[in-house]
Amino acid sequence: MKFPDHYELIVPTIKALKEMGGTATPAEITNKVIELEKYPEDIQTEPQKGDKYRTKLEYRLAWARTYIKKFLNAVEDKKRGLWSLTADGLKLDISDPKKIIELALENKQKDAKVWQKNSKKENANDKEETIEDDSEDWKNELLEIINNCSPKSFENLSQRILRESGCIDVKVVGGANDKGIDGSAVLRLGLISFPVKFQCKRYGASVVTPSQVRDFRGALGHIDKGIFITTSRFTKSALEEGQDPNKGKTIDLIDGDRLCELLREYKIGINEKNDVNIEKDFFENI
Repeated sequence: MKFPDHYELIVPTIKALKEMGGTATPAEITNKVIELEKYPEDIQTEPQKGDKYRTKLEYRLAWARTYIKKFLNAVEDKKRGLWSLTADGLKLDISDPKKIIELALENKQKDAKVWQKNSKKENANDKEETIEDDSEDWKNELLEIINNCSPKSFENLSQRILRESGCIDVKVVGGANDKGIDGSAVLRLGLISFPVKFQCKRYGASVVTPSQVRDFRGALGHIDKGIFITTSRFTKSALEEGQDPNKGKTIDLIDGDRLCELLREYKIGINEKNDVNIEKDFFENI
């Protein structure tokens, strides 16, 4: 299968958003596009040159979102980390992908002509380099910081996230003989509570495969709930493996993107005013 360019990802992105109710995170859009287009694993996992934390598909989907926003006015990202269809996007007829691409290209050319007219520069290509969505750049920086910390620091960070999310009695038990289990906790939901075990692994640019999820499930023993936290990404088949109700024990899978969002939500090493600011000292000393 030919690798799709960002133009070819415009309609799949709009379709994905429509299927998810009109609003989704970049990670959700990626997974939905993979599902709708039935992209094989080699396309899902091909790394983006020069970007350790995004696949080539994620990178091109970021470009597609930018084109949809700028040249079709079909999406907006008013809330950081969340993309939504606009009124124009909801009524946009995407039955003919070729026409949509042509419309985006036409509007891009019009925009370039206006920019050239109002600028003394002769070439608008310099501007195009700034078009790509960069709202997620802070995540790459944060993941780089976390991956450069010690394994113990990442376990402590995972422990902190679980405490903030409502877990009690959170214990880190990781080590050379942890048998795939890095810690345990009790998740309390009102009057109900149940035990969970978690695994936290930093894989850098490598993706998490179904076999690694299966190994974690096998290490849970009599515990029915597991949480797998990573700085990396799960393949589509790994996500399906974790969520398969027929396997008895479902696994909550927290990838690098979701990890960053949780740290921001709970304000763990993150502070926000106009921009996301990372407290590097916090991660170096946790």
